[in-house]
Amino acid sequence: MFSEQEKRTILQILTMIMEADAVIHPKEVEYINSLMNEFGLSSAEFDHMDMLDFDILKKEFGMMNKENQKLANEYFKNLAKIDGNIHNNEKKIIRELN
Repeated sequence: MFSEQEKRTILQILTMIMEADAVIHPKEVEYINSLMNEFGLSSAEFDHMDMLDFDILKKEFGMMNKENQKLANEYFKNLAKIDGNIHNNEKKIIRELN
């Protein structure tokens, strides 16, 4: 299971992936909202999170155990393809994490 910090890191990375192609698709928003529910976080909590720099998020992602990294990577890939088009900027973010 993810720690509270890991949940926030994952959600912030997902937000970066969602915004990477400059098009926010309703299905992407739905996907992130469903994960927030799964993680037990409200949208108000998410809205008040300080968005961290990618390098910090990358470092925090690297500190997760391998099982959590693998699961988080599935979330990232699912979000990237949910709108039917995996943009190069989305691929780049995912690639740079690993």
